[in-house]
Amino acid sequence: MDKKKNPNPQLSNIKDLIEEYDALLSYPNSRYPQVFVYSGWMFYDLRDQIHELGLDDHPEVKKLDRQFLKKVIEWVPPDDYKAEKKYPNMWWHNLQEIKQGTYLKGKLPEHLKDLI
Repeated sequence: MDKKKNPNPQLSNIKDLIEEYDALLSYPNSRYPQVFVYSGWMFYDLRDQIHELGLDDHPEVKKLDRQFLKKVIEWVPPDDYKAEKKYPNMWWHNLQEIKQGTYLKGKLPEHLKDLI
């Protein structure tokens, strides 16, 4: 079988990361979204990677960020995340403050401000 090498591996990484983000958010909810039930750390690592690739403004990432933040506001108790924060100033590492209403709305990206 002749396997072709991807001429731009970064594009497949981008697609894979976005698909992983979507998969974490799409998993059926019970009491909490799957993103936090067994593997909450996965979200933070994944979202950090998306940020590092400069994809914060990608339309699909924005859509998924909105879905995620809605789930946080509706379902997730504050501070489910206890590991070291790679980007402590980024909104996704301040979910406790967002949930409690103490996170400054001005710190959120434009596409999320209307959610809090």
